[in-house]
Amino acid sequence: MLTYPSGVYSFSVKSYYSDQNGKISLNSLFHFLQECAWDNARMNNFGFEYLEQENAYWVLSRALVQLDEYPEWKDEISIKTWPKGADGFLALRDFLIFKNDKIIGRASTSWLILDRTTKRPRKLDNFNFIHENFLNESAIDKKPGKISIDSPLSQIDSRKVYASDMDVNMHVNNATYVRWIMDSVLSQKPVNEFEINFLAELLLNDLFVVSLTETIDSTQFVVITGTESKREICRARIWYQ
Repeated sequence: MLTYPSGVYSFSVKSYYSDQNGKISLNSLFHFLQECAWDNARMNNFGFEYLEQENAYWVLSRALVQLDEYPEWKDEISIKTWPKGADGFLALRDFLIFKNDKIIGRASTSWLILDRTTKRPRKLDNFNFIHENFLNESAIDKKPGKISIDSPLSQIDSRKVYASDMDVNMHVNNATYVRWIMDSVLSQKPVNEFEINFLAELLLNDLFVVSLTETIDSTQFVVITGTESKREICRARIWYQ
């Protein structure tokens, strides 16, 4: 069993984590989830510092977030997280989001370990921590899967990656993609469910375009594509209340 099978972290929703409606922005929530994941991994000796010694680093591959209620500015929330094993190359981690001891949200995520030199995924079996006994609990009764898009996409934005978009791994942070996606959608309805697949990376000065579908049955899809490479960088599914 891991030394710290789960971790609970407290956050205060500051004004700069909030949107124009005074509720936490989705990209800020992704920052919170990432901090929880990083610290719990660190406490169990498979975090950023450990992987740096192995010439590797964690990247988020897929995420599924469900929100029953949005925390608001000045709210105090807590997030429980725990790793729950592996599925091939993917390491699995779940989250529960609490406000006043009530569950208001949940998330399920899948992570890859990438080699810093080759940028290729590393086999989890090569790391001792993956052979530990993990909590047999799930925050959501399904894992984030591959997102399929059948509806036509329309390009609505083009941008460039700036230094402020980069993280310590020298690529665009997952929460930044979420911000770009939410900047692009026009709906003012609350997002009840958000799912994202990360397929490639963007680096400093890269150009990219954002495309989206019409909202059908309360669901909308968004795709970010590299301008020069023509590669899909990520795709997201948004379900509105």
